[in-house]
Amino acid sequence: MNELDDLRQRAKRRLLGLERRAKDPRFEQVMGRFVREGLLVVNHDVREHAEPLRIDDVLWAGTVEPRILELLPALIVKRPSMFVGVASLPADLDEAVEALRRDREPETFRGIAGKDVHRWLRRVGRKDKAPSRLKSFRFTSDDQRLLQHLVKALGLSETDVVRRGLRALT
Repeated sequence: MNELDDLRQRAKRRLLGLERRAKDPRFEQVMGRFVREGLLVVNHDVREHAEPLRIDDVLWAGTVEPRILELLPALIVKRPSMFVGVASLPADLDEAVEALRRDREPETFRGIAGKDVHRWLRRVGRKDKAPSRLKSFRFTSDDQRLLQHLVKALGLSETDVVRRGLRALT
């Protein structure tokens, strides 16, 4: 057997393995949910799935379809209700999610480049929006009165008044 035949045999075995894993119920559920949500497009029939997905199942399905792994961290940030078990993530996924929450490019995540993971942050959930972060401030009573006056005068929320003030100073 020559080298080319050996390569063909290995490729055929790998393709058979992928086809077998693509028929696994975990993969079908994950793909069904991603297709239902309009996140992925496939060229074969997929039965849509509406229930929240287990993180372990999504990670497993990502070994069959890498696009799932590209999307997962951004979806956890922007659409956590799609998943069960978001409170206890594997360490590498947690690091990628924390980087995205700060609108930073994560390190490579399970073989997916950080820039490929980061680009989904503004494409899923509320389009073109990065996640906001909670900040707390200690205002004096005079500052609080001024803030309330500006809220009433401008018809904005307290957060929007602070945002406008920050932008006016830059």
